[in-house]
Amino acid sequence: MPLKIVLLGAPGTGAQALADALAAHLAATPSSTPVTLVVLADFSALDQTASMALLMGLDLPCPPDQQPAQQAADAQLRAALNAAGVAYRVVYGTGPARLASALRALGAVLGVPESDAVQANESRAVRLRAYGCEKCSDPVCEHRLFTALTRPPAPGCA
Repeated sequence: MPLKIVLLGAPGTGAQALADALAAHLAATPSSTPVTLVVLADFSALDQTASMALLMGLDLPCPPDQQPAQQAADAQLRAALNAAGVAYRVVYGTGPARLASALRALGAVLGVPESDAVQANESRAVRLRAYGCEKCSDPVCEHRLFTALTRPPAPGCA
């Protein structure tokens, strides 16, 4: 039976772009387990047959006048995922960083070994959390933390 991975997010969060990147990555990576990627534009189509869902984070640029609607849609998606009992992970970043975040989230489900990029990002994440920011519950601070995790390290940084 193929694994069903559902990708969804509020408008403008890049679910289709991540699905395309994941499909390309999975096609290039041999796997004994078939994977079906489903991008949902409407959470009412969400069902419990999904092995896992990837919810797009709200870290991509969004015009200020559209942010309240985007945040409301994100809250509805999270509530729908919880109501349906579907396990989900939130992915952040752009391009390769978002793909690495998705692969890290799906690692146990797919049985895919982590790439060097994912391992490097994880080691940087440990270093970023050393000062205890995750305990302050300030949304601006949380956004800064996750945004820093999606950027590649500066040249010369380990």
